[in-house]
Amino acid sequence: MAGIVYVFANEYMPDLIKIGKTTRNEIQQRSDELYNGHSGVPVPFSCLYAAEVADAYKVEKRLHEAFACDRVNPRREFFKTAPHRIIALLKMVEITDQSMAVQEELDENTSPEEKQAISRAAAENARRSNLRFSDIDIPLGTELAFVEDETKKCVVVEDKQVEYEGKRYSLSRLALDFLNQSGFSRISAQGAAHFLFQGELLSERRDRMEREAKESID
Repeated sequence: MAGIVYVFANEYMPDLIKIGKTTRNEIQQRSDELYNGHSGVPVPFSCLYAAEVADAYKVEKRLHEAFACDRVNPRREFFKTAPHRIIALLKMVEITDQSMAVQEELDENTSPEEKQAISRAAAENARRSNLRFSDIDIPLGTELAFVEDETKKCVVVEDKQVEYEGKRYSLSRLALDFLNQSGFSRISAQGAAHFLFQGELLSERRDRMEREAKESID
């Protein structure tokens, strides 16, 4: 049956992605169920991507199977993986992109107090995920590609800054600007999850290097 398959995120669970399905008429109801049904989640979810598909049940099932190794709990639809990997597959089967419409509906039902809480969490996540390029062996002068559009490239000019079109940015700020250029409003973005070095996401490079360092000690 036709419906919407979505990729949701929550600022208080920055490492986890929710893959689910709903109908056009039940978007807010589903969001409320997620928010109110998880007592440990203090703010509503936001939409990273949503697509109308011909068979929502089948597409959701296939995505869950494809990312089964990243599923944190077999009884929950949460995955620890880079969002662009899910979105790339979803785009292959979508009829229409419903991301902006879904987010607009979510925003209409989010109170000013909840929006402030989301902003505070986003700012804290940005500080916590502040990446030092030297920590992952990326020298000054290195070119990084934006994963959603690899024609967009920036250059590392300081340990925590990049340059794009003559202006300097933190990686998270530039990722947020790139994401919002499409007209889809986002509050925050973790830069390391949106830029590539030698075909590897910076967030995955950091995780790999930390894992390898731990294994060498063990």
